[in-house]
Amino acid sequence: MNANRRTLLKFAGAGVAAAAVGLPRMAQAAGELTIAYNVNLPSWDPTTGPSAVNPTIQGIYQSVFDQFIPQKPDLSFGPGLLTEWGWSDDKKQVHMTVRDGVTWHDGSPFSADDVVWSLERAGKEETGNPIQFVWKNLSNFKADGNKITADAAGYDPVLFKWMSFLTGYVMPKAYYEKVGADGFEKAPIGTGPYMVDKFERNAFLRLKANPNYWGGKPAFDNVTIKFV
Repeated sequence: MNANRRTLLKFAGAGVAAAAVGLPRMAQAAGELTIAYNVNLPSWDPTTGPSAVNPTIQGIYQSVFDQFIPQKPDLSFGPGLLTEWGWSDDKKQVHMTVRDGVTWHDGSPFSADDVVWSLERAGKEETGNPIQFVWKNLSNFKADGNKITADAAGYDPVLFKWMSFLTGYVMPKAYYEKVGADGFEKAPIGTGPYMVDKFERNAFLRLKANPNYWGGKPAFDNVTIKFV
């Protein structure tokens, strides 16, 4: 199967041009893909530390994790883990609708609690999120089924664009609290199109297609990234 440049490149944007090489997502699987990567992966947490704002690493993160709101190669925004989002008429609250029927790589259900926990965690200074100054402006989250509301410290017209940009990833609340930061580094899970099969730091990463991915079957059954 041939994949053109547009298919292979995914872009993240919040008013700036930052391109990240992502893995293509097509309707039919096509066996193996091997990629030589000139940047190592220092951490599996896409929301903390220097790697969270390294554009080159975002392609790996976007393969394993989903962002709140995905951005397409043409830079338009579409429904993802959040299917609807917006501001209240007085611009003092935000509202979000969470996609039903999504599962984490370990088979556990994804829910609005994961979204709330991820946003609250990102807003805490001690977490080490490089864009904490954005996330800290949301508070008093309330989840009712798949509907979420939160108070905003002030109106930010690009808030939801940040949700498709650096550090804007949803993390697994129950799993992370169970295994902790060290356990997550050893066995990360997300809701993304690929699952971590094997990882040897500074050597290679092997990914396998997520058969239950909500966005459809990924382009390749297996992907190996060699850090060179």
